[in-house]
Amino acid sequence: MTTLAPDDTALTGHVHATARHEGFAPALAALGSAVLPGLLPCGPAGHAVVDARTHAEADEVWIGGLRHPRERRRETAPAGTDLPGGPVLTTRVTRPGPDDADRPDAAGRARSAAYALGLVWLRLGLSEGLRAACVVRLAHRRTGDSTLLQQQLVKGTIADVLVEHLEVRAVLTGAAPGDLDTGMLHHLHRRITAADREQVRLLGASGYLRNSPGMTVHVSELLAEAHTGGEVTP
Repeated sequence: MTTLAPDDTALTGHVHATARHEGFAPALAALGSAVLPGLLPCGPAGHAVVDARTHAEADEVWIGGLRHPRERRRETAPAGTDLPGGPVLTTRVTRPGPDDADRPDAAGRARSAAYALGLVWLRLGLSEGLRAACVVRLAHRRTGDSTLLQQQLVKGTIADVLVEHLEVRAVLTGAAPGDLDTGMLHHLHRRITAADREQVRLLGASGYLRNSPGMTVHVSELLAEAHTGGEVTP
């Protein structure tokens, strides 16, 4: 596994490429090992969406830019989802009490910002990978004398999704951790969610099966909601 420092400008590109070509779990592992090594990254309410190795090996919890001792008895039983690239686990950690609610220092804020930016790049990579898979699938599905990909509405949807991806990438490109405020990051998450849902619809009923690309989309949304503290519904 490639290991990069949190402030390495190549990190987000590596996470994005890993998500697109290798899958969800490897990308989560790459981001976590670079930015929050040995930690279980949780959102503001204590929700975590992580690869199996991180869940098994993390000895501390990261919430709100602060480290806390990991007490497994304070966690809900993890739910696993098998996805291309390996299983992804979801769990929830009971937040520490008020006595532990200190304000994060500059280093903690920097790591949180790096992780937040990396999550958007990760979801973009997954979404772009889904677009490529949709194009291949639709190009091989025939209807009458042509393929589904040649249908006007299908081509229009693929074009709209491509525009969404290019616009999200344009905002992210060159942005360092902390450059984009929380509102903008949430906006980008919503745009990725909208693009994902359009792509799943292109796959018809098969896109909603448990072993379909729709499951990756579902867990991707859970990841965003866990770390934004709210729904990312467009």
